[in-house]
Amino acid sequence: MMRNVFFLVFATFGLAGCGQGGNRVDLIPVANRVAATEIKANFLNLSPNPGLPDVKGKVLVVDFWATWCGPCRMEIPTLVKLFGQYHSKGLELWGLSVEANDGRDGEYFRKFIADFQIQYPVGLASPDTLKAYGINPIPTTFFIDKSGKIALSFVGVHPENDFTEAVEKLLAE
Repeated sequence: MMRNVFFLVFATFGLAGCGQGGNRVDLIPVANRVAATEIKANFLNLSPNPGLPDVKGKVLVVDFWATWCGPCRMEIPTLVKLFGQYHSKGLELWGLSVEANDGRDGEYFRKFIADFQIQYPVGLASPDTLKAYGINPIPTTFFIDKSGKIALSFVGVHPENDFTEAVEKLLAE
């Protein structure tokens, strides 16, 4: 009996993940989007004082994370790949750590960035930014459209195809 219950549960969850093609990601309708709040952060992997990349007219993905967060670490390879594939097509991506007050020095983060081969800007989010975006669970990712409005957000780990679908839809707008 227990074996049958296990099989039924496994089959139910297994089938739920199969055969789900595109259109799993629904953007907020353009008329209902709100402007993204200004982001304040101390960026760690940009050349001295180059300024952040201009995001006007580009799609911006902002990922809130932490080095100690297992699910956040799981998503980093997806973000690295996403940035590599779509940066030249109009995507900017910023990784904002919630660890600004954790007492870790810049070298700790630079090593982490190098170990994970992160090419997009990574910074320590200010408390004001964390509050403005309502960051509590991480990872939390915001997708901001070309006009600077929030088009979608993810809380928790999401599969790579969800990220890709969201970025492709926003780049096509």
